Amino acid sequence: MTSASSSQLPRILLGALIGAVLGLLMLGVALAAWWLAVARHEPQLIVAPEGFEARLEAAAGGAAFGLTPVYVHDRDGPDSSGAAWLSQIASELEAQGHELRPVPTDDAELTREIERLAHRWAEPPRRPLLIWRGPKGLMLCRCDHPRARAQARQLLAASASTPADAVEAQAAPSVVAPRRAVEPTGPAYPHLGPPPAKVATPPAPPVAAPARTASPTPSLPGDPAPKRAEAKASPASPRASSVRPASPRRTDPPEARRDADSLFF
Repeated sequence: MTSASSSQLPRILLGALIGAVLGLLMLGVALAAWWLAVARHEPQLIVAPEGFEARLEAAAGGAAFGLTPVYVHDRDGPDSSGAAWLSQIASELEAQGHELRPVPTDDAELTREIERLAHRWAEPPRRPLLIWRGPKGLMLCRCDHPRARAQARQLLAASASTPADAVEAQAAPSVVAPRRAVEPTGPAYPHLGPPPAKVATPPAPPVAAPARTASPTPSLPGDPAPKRAEAKASPASPRASSVRPASPRRTDPPEARRDADSLFF
C-alpha cells in the first residue's frame, strides 16, 4: 500500500503544477484585456519637473481671459483624425471655460520632455496628447481612442465646475499661518440669573355699596306712638345713676294732707 501511494505522488504534484500554470496564464490574459480595454485609455496624473507648465505657457501662449488652457501636442498634422476631433470639441470646451492651445514642435527640448512624460512602459506615445491642470494636478491624456476621448471630456467638464481660484490654491504651496494664543472666551463677570417673573396682582374685591336707610313713615293722627327700643338707651344713664345718688322721697305728715284737702274743697 505504501508503494502505491508513493507512485501516485508525482502525478499529484504534476497536476498541481499544471493547474498553477494555467491559473497564472488566465490571470495574465485577464490583466492584458483590462489594460488594453480600460487602463491604457484613462487620463494619467503626471508629476512634471519644476517650470514645465510655465514653459508650456510660454511656447503655446496664454489663454484668453477667464479661460483655462488645454495644451495640445500633435505631430500628425492637421489632417489626422485627432485634429478633426479637436476641431469638433473646441466650441464645447470653450463653453465649459477651456481653450485649446497647440504646442509648437520646433522646441526640441520641450517636445522631448512631453514625449518622456507620455511614454509609459514599452508603449510608444500616442497622439494627440492633451495636458491641462485639474483639481489634483497636471493631467495627461493620450486621446487616440474613443474611450480615452470620452474620459478626457468627462474630466474637463468636471474641472470646469471647480472654480479656478480653488485649483490655483491647491497648486500653490500651502503656507502654515503662525498659531495665535488662545484667548479666553468666557465672560469677564458672572452672569446673574434671569429676572423673576412678574406675578399678577389679584384684583381688589368689589366694594359693597352702603345700604340705603329707609326713610321713616310719616305718622298720621290717631296712630300709636312708636315704641323706642330699650337697647338704644344712652349708655351714660346707668353710669349717671351709679354716680348721682337718688333724691329722697318727700313724705308729708297726715295733718298737712288734711289741711290741703280742706283747703281744696
